[in-house]
Amino acid sequence: MKRQNVLSFFSISSLTQTPAFLFLTAVFLCGAVAGSLTGVISTSRGVTLSFSLPEERSAVMLLGGTLLWLAGALLAGALPPGGLFISAVVAARAFVLSFSVAALLDEPALKTIWLSLKTFGLQAVITVPCLLVTATAAFCASIDQPRGMRLGYWYALRKYRPAIFACFLLCGASALLRFLP
Repeated sequence: MKRQNVLSFFSISSLTQTPAFLFLTAVFLCGAVAGSLTGVISTSRGVTLSFSLPEERSAVMLLGGTLLWLAGALLAGALPPGGLFISAVVAARAFVLSFSVAALLDEPALKTIWLSLKTFGLQAVITVPCLLVTATAAFCASIDQPRGMRLGYWYALRKYRPAIFACFLLCGASALLRFLP
């Protein structure tokens, strides 16, 4: 019996060594540049944005907000021009992250650093690579899906289940880290 190449939790490197991963990383960087420029321009024109951390945070809201980006990348791959919509999700995530930090620069320096680290820092270190791996799996599945099959995308996505599951677990754990004092 021929042994199949099965992706395990620890072999995510096969996804990160694809041209799709490189392309999505470039799209992420373009979204980050656009977001930071927009945030800097909006604060330099006198538009004041105030950010505050909510006192009552719900774990369900934090998990939902974090996992929604991963689910959005997976669902975007199911749409007919999958690569286009997956790229849009990745660029939008980068835009939102960098715009938020750039808009915080209008605040006093120590408060800005603390708010950006508490709000985005550690969580972004975990969620951004997970988003890129999940989006790459969706991108590859949208390209490799068998034609003529009704649920071909979801069938092709089965190959990347362990990596996607690991990314969802890591992102969920990073969302819960925001509850730490």
